[in-house]
Amino acid sequence: MNHRGKVCLAAAVLMVLAGPAWSADWPQFRGPNRDGKSAETGLLKQWPAGGPTLLWKTPGCGDGYASPVVVGDTIYTAGDVGGQACLLSFSLDGKPKAKQPFARTAQFDHPGFRSTPTVDKDLVFVLHPEGDLLCASAKNLQKTWQVNILQRFRGSGGSWKLAESVLVDGERVICTPGGPNATIAALNKRTGATLWASQGLSDKAAYASCIKFTVGNIPMIATMTEKGLVGVSANTGQFLWRYDRPANGTANCPSPVFADGRVFEATGYGKSGGQVQISVAGTRVSAAQTWDTKDMDCHHGGYVLVDGYLYGNNGGGWACIDWKTGETKYKGSGVGKGCVIYADGMLYCQNEGTTVGLVEATPARLNVASRFDLPRDGKGELWAHPAISNGRLYVRHGDYLFCYDIKAKADAAK
Repeated sequence: MNHRGKVCLAAAVLMVLAGPAWSADWPQFRGPNRDGKSAETGLLKQWPAGGPTLLWKTPGCGDGYASPVVVGDTIYTAGDVGGQACLLSFSLDGKPKAKQPFARTAQFDHPGFRSTPTVDKDLVFVLHPEGDLLCASAKNLQKTWQVNILQRFRGSGGSWKLAESVLVDGERVICTPGGPNATIAALNKRTGATLWASQGLSDKAAYASCIKFTVGNIPMIATMTEKGLVGVSANTGQFLWRYDRPANGTANCPSPVFADGRVFEATGYGKSGGQVQISVAGTRVSAAQTWDTKDMDCHHGGYVLVDGYLYGNNGGGWACIDWKTGETKYKGSGVGKGCVIYADGMLYCQNEGTTVGLVEATPARLNVASRFDLPRDGKGELWAHPAISNGRLYVRHGDYLFCYDIKAKADAAK
């Protein structure tokens, strides 16, 4: 290769390195790592006046609040359709692919399906509000196995039943039946057989979804129960630690956030929460509060940790809190109470009505760079969390799924 060819090759490599990065899959509730964050870049930093381009909208999601997830060429969600709870799949152009009914529609206050599907390679898992855990083929949604975790572990959910999106950890499916010595349990993902239950922990289930992390040499599962934030061994289910400060007496919904050996949890109804340091000394594990706050009063919209700052719902608005110190950096109304995810320097904030906002992820100020309203097709509260995959924003509102192109202009034309 001559000198000119080498220069051109080097320039091409630089262009590739500097170009957008899209990670196509959003395989579970709140993204690849369950932290509400996408690694994609090359996305719009401001939307046109009417919002980003709506590529398509489609009915067929049924009643409920299950979020969309995207893996490969398929979108998954779940909903109540014709009196049956159904696992559903769609193509990337919004056309229905498959439907798997697996239980009757649950009847309770604010009816509608809760759990978001979790996709793991060739399998997809979803939990019914009354305890039926379905494992199906990710290709065609044909049932592989089904068990009722409330019956198996003598568990009980809250007033609004179960809303957890199950966690896949290697060969284990982690769920929260809330039974005696079985607040949390692990099933074999191929067969549904019980692998362990949390001996020494008997809290009833709340509405949060489990996360996994490792401190020292101990892999742990953490979630919010009816009574508090708890941690168990990921390998055996042994109870390790708890932190009751964030628990309220009505509904504990958001999942915890982990970073740097610390875990944060906050809930709503005026309770908010705090952060604990997880310490390991031999086989002994402890959790000690580092700080608490009243400024992350979060019903179920979640929060994200970006560059050392927590951003999340605070009552009727939003707040930013320093991860290390607990200092509140700002509070404001933004687009109103709702949920949040993050990508490419921006927060995607969604309220409980029809509004989606694009907010700078900076502790300096609450700056809503853009906002738009969804079409009025969807009904009920906008409680499903959005998803980002391959330069597209997916929003589910009731029976409808909306797909928006959020790639930056230069990339959208490619």
